[in-house]
Formats: sequence, C-alpha cells, structure tokens
Amino acid sequence: MTGRSALAAMVLAGLVSTGTSMGAPLPDGGAKAGGGSGAAGLLDQNTALDGRQNNACGDSQRLTGSGILEGSGRLTAHCTVSARSHSTDSVTTGDGARATAGDGVPLQQNTAERGRQNNACGNTIESGLYDGETDTACRAGDHSLSKETVTHAGAARATGGEGSLFQQDTAQQGRQNNACGNLNDATLTNITEADCAAHDSSVSKKTVTRGDGAKATGGNSTLGVSQQNTAQEGRQNNACGNMNNAGIPGTAEAGCTTHDGSVSKKTATRGGGAEATGGNSRLSSTQQNIAQEGRQNNACGNTNVGSISGRASTQCTTRDGSVSKKTVTRGGGAKATGGHSAAELTQQNIAQEGRQNNACGNANSLTLDEGGTNAQCSAVDESVEIRGKHRG
Repeated sequence: MTGRSALAAMVLAGLVSTGTSMGAPLPDGGAKAGGGSGAAGLLDQNTALDGRQNNACGDSQRLTGSGILEGSGRLTAHCTVSARSHSTDSVTTGDGARATAGDGVPLQQNTAERGRQNNACGNTIESGLYDGETDTACRAGDHSLSKETVTHAGAARATGGEGSLFQQDTAQQGRQNNACGNLNDATLTNITEADCAAHDSSVSKKTVTRGDGAKATGGNSTLGVSQQNTAQEGRQNNACGNMNNAGIPGTAEAGCTTHDGSVSKKTATRGGGAEATGGNSRLSSTQQNIAQEGRQNNACGNTNVGSISGRASTQCTTRDGSVSKKTVTRGGGAKATGGHSAAELTQQNIAQEGRQNNACGNANSLTLDEGGTNAQCSAVDESVEIRGKHRG
C-alpha cells in the first residue's frame, strides 16, 4: 500500500433503525471514553456516543500530507443515519455520554453526543494538508414514532484541559445539533469541505423527556495556544464553520442545514442547561466558547484569530415547521464562560437561548491577506403551538 492510498480513506456509515419496542424498560449506564494522563502524549482523541443518530464523522487529528504523501492526499467521509423506529410504553434511562482527556497532552479533541441527530462532523484539529482535500458529508433523518414513553438522560460531557496545546471539546444533547466543519489551529493549502444535514419528522405523543444538560469544559492550560469549547442542547442548533486560530491559504467551506417537521402532543420536556467553559489559562492566544439551547440558534462562521489568504465560506440554514399541542418545556439556561487568564489575547464567548438567535459571521481578531470570508445564516420559524408552556 502506497502512502497516498493509506491516507485516501473512505468512511461510510449507514445505520437504519426499524425496530419496535413496546412496554420495555431500557436501562443505560452511558457511554464513556477516557484517555489523558500522558504528559508527553502527542495525540488524544476521545469520542463517546449515546442515544440515536449520533455521528462523529471524518474527524481528522494531526493529519499531515507533506512528506508522507509527497505533497498530495485525500480524505473523504460520508455518514448517513436514518431512524424509523416505533416506541410504545417504553422507559429509557441513562447516565450520559462522557469523553474525558486532559493531563498534559499537546492535542485534544473530545466529543460526547447524546440524544437524536447530533453531528460532530469533519472537525479538524492541527491538520496540515498541503496538496490534499478533505470532504465530509453527514446526513441524519428521524421518522420515529414515540407514544407514552419516558426518557431520562444524564448530561453529555466533554472534558479536556490541564496543559494541552490545542483543545476542541464538543458536547451535544437534544435534537438536530450540528457542530460541523470546525477547524482548530489548522493549516490547509487546498480544500476542506463539510456538509451536514439533519431532518426531523418524528411524532411524539404523551412523552416525557428529561436531560441534565450538555457540558463542554476545557481550560487549565499553561502556554496553551487555542481553545474551542461547544455545548449544544435543544433543537436545530448550529455551531458551524467556526475557525479557531486557523491559517488557510486555500478554501474552507461549511454548510449546515436542519429541518424540524416533528409533531408533539401532550409532551413534557426538561433540560438542564447547556454549558461551555474555558479559561484558567496562562499566555493563551485564543478562546472560543459557545453554548446554545432552544430552537434555531446559529453561531455560524465566527472566526477567532484567523489568517486567511484564501476563501472561507459558511452557510447555515434552519427551518422550524414543527407542531406542538399542549406541551410543557423547561430549560435550565445556556452558559458560556471564559476568562481566568493572564496575557490572554482574544476571547469570544457566545450563549444563545430561545428561538431564532443568530450570532453569525462575527470575526474576532481576523486577518485577511488576499482572500475573503463569507457567512450566510438563515432561520425560518413556521411552527404551530397550541396551549404550550415554556419556562427558561
């Protein structure tokens, strides 16, 4: 096998759920991914998935094209999931998905997903592709039916910190959450493209759902260069195409699309709040913390300390055509926390909660040499709500 064929990888995951569960309690202790405790470790990538239709797809870490492939290579990942399951009079309990690292590794990428249709797709950390191309496409479709079900999920947690050079911590919980095409300290001289789509046409009747909240925690770093912490909870939340400390002489494109056509009748939903925490760093150059909770929240195309001599393009679209009748929803609040740093150069903290909130195309300490950046965000709310109660 040549060096070029070794890197030209295709990942195809087609997962279709057509099962039926009736009157069945489903205890679940949660998925756990450890790591860390390596003071001189170069790479650490921890992923924990728990729930339905969760994609951690095409995530490249410390990928180098020059020298290995004589300056050329290609990495392609296509992931598709579809659920058509029926659940009647069922109980599901879980302690949550955990992804934990830390303890002094230079590179970290921790991902924990729990819930439905969560895509952590095409996230590159410390990647050097000199003549190559990365192409990631993720699709999720939910056509499931739930009647008189009870779901209790403990939070999804992604924890890093304690002295790492780069960090990218992502925790997603809920429905249709896309953390898509996020580059952390990447150097790309050609093309990277991430395309994520999620469609929800599920039906829920007399269901009870309770979550403890998604948490993404970093920090605790000395001489760290960058941090990127993302926690998403709720429906149709896009943290898409956010570049942290990226130098891109080529082209970077990220497109995220979510559509909610679900029907909810006499349902009760309670969330514990999404939290993204960084900080506790000395001489760190960048931080980017994002926490989103609710419906149709876009934190899209926000570049933090990017040096772009090429082109960066981000498009995020959300559409809410859901129907809710006699539903009760309660959220614990979205939190994004940074700070606690000496000689910190830049920080970008975003917390969104509610409906149709766009924090789109906000550049923090961006340097454009010869190129351009383009961010387009669109949110449409055509939902129908009858006798609903919301409490944040």
